[in-house]
Amino acid sequence: MKHILFTACCLLLAMASRAANATSMQSNEPCKMMVISDIHLLAPSLYDDGNAARQLDKNDMKMVIQSDYIMHSLVDEIIKAEPKLLLITGDLTFNGERASHERLVEHLQRLEQAGVRTLVIPGNHDIMCPYSKQYKGDEPLAVPSVTREEFAQIYSRFGYGNDSQRDPNSLSYTCEPVPGIVLLAIDSNRYDENQLSAHGSAAVYHSDGAVKPETLDWIETQLGKAKIEDKRVIAMMHHHLLEHIDGEARLLPNYIVANHGDVAQVLSDGGVSVVFTGHLHITDAVTSSGIVDVATGSASTYPIAVRTATLAPSHSSLSIETRIFDSPDNCVLSQGRAKVENCAPALAGIISRRLWPRIEPRLKQYESLLVDEGVDTSRLPRNASDATALITKHLSQPLAQSMMIVSRGDEDPAQAPAIVEAVKQGVRGMVADVFSEGADELADFLLQNFMPRVEPVLHSALEDLNQAGTPQQSSTHDHKLVIDLCTTGCQ
Repeated sequence: MKHILFTACCLLLAMASRAANATSMQSNEPCKMMVISDIHLLAPSLYDDGNAARQLDKNDMKMVIQSDYIMHSLVDEIIKAEPKLLLITGDLTFNGERASHERLVEHLQRLEQAGVRTLVIPGNHDIMCPYSKQYKGDEPLAVPSVTREEFAQIYSRFGYGNDSQRDPNSLSYTCEPVPGIVLLAIDSNRYDENQLSAHGSAAVYHSDGAVKPETLDWIETQLGKAKIEDKRVIAMMHHHLLEHIDGEARLLPNYIVANHGDVAQVLSDGGVSVVFTGHLHITDAVTSSGIVDVATGSASTYPIAVRTATLAPSHSSLSIETRIFDSPDNCVLSQGRAKVENCAPALAGIISRRLWPRIEPRLKQYESLLVDEGVDTSRLPRNASDATALITKHLSQPLAQSMMIVSRGDEDPAQAPAIVEAVKQGVRGMVADVFSEGADELADFLLQNFMPRVEPVLHSALEDLNQAGTPQQSSTHDHKLVIDLCTTGCQ
């Protein structure tokens, strides 16, 4: 009889304990968390008012020289908002300078003192970066970057402490910042393959991302554990998980994780319905495979975006609101806007360098045909620099407009037709510059064969569409959305 009574008491105690744990996992109050990304902070100790810093400020679309001031201001705003948690989805520093990491920690300590817990994940700029430099005097000079383990030590109080479960193969980790909510921080970077010129070899740098097979296995195990314990999982990583613009995996492969299909499948099977990302400096949201990929714009590039995600008391949903910092009265933001408005040469260079290897062989084929027809081909672009000059001259306005629209998010479809038409006219202008005879006919030929491939991408970007023009066409609100954490999906 004593044995039966003892067993019954144990069962009752276990049931009571489980019920108490379930109750403690859910607060009576909604939990507020905030998200920022791509701070690209450069420590003030690494620059002065010399030529090197002036050139950096002139040539980079990011507000690098202003980044410390911006971060200080953002910390002030975050403290006022009183969130429980701040997530930062990578590219914490300009180029992985150790001094910049240490300076950022000083900002995060201010948040910590105000009762805001901060959790970080590295971006492609943060570890073993061969471009880690100081900008003093006339020329930039190399300064120390950090290794993987040094990164974990520096951010030991911001995700890499004893209360986290670390993946042994990367800087991925899980922790439980809110009872019943597991944060899955995924390290999608390839810094292990970088090479520093200071180590006696040519600099090698990877901005693209991939999740290691061993890390994917570890993620699967962590998700299985969370499911058994009936805990919700919120994920974050630096690179995109889903295509935010149609054709992103083909046109912008550096911005979406290489094995995104496999990663999305593991997360979806594990019950993850939201992942916060960054990297491309756009404020955008997209839904696919039952997952919402919420990308947050850069905290160093105009216009600055800050996400506020409010967790329902029942943990059933996550409501996301977005604040865009774009006040014209703010001197720093005005400078940042001017950088974006004048970004065409930089964008043209990126486009030319990426497409030139594919364009050049075809151009040579067309040139031989044109020469046979007696057409003067002396003004054809001979390299990526020539192509950049042509694009800059004729497509500056639509490039800058598109960058501004996509960076801000929440696009207005009414703006798209004028920009698409400006692109067509720009193509005509480029052809007219290259050919003195038959330009109209050649432009017609190019547009008939070129625009059908480009227009869907433009409409996807400018009208916030995914799978544009197909029966599966969809759109997810970029600034305001509600994500169901119990099943999946976005309302």
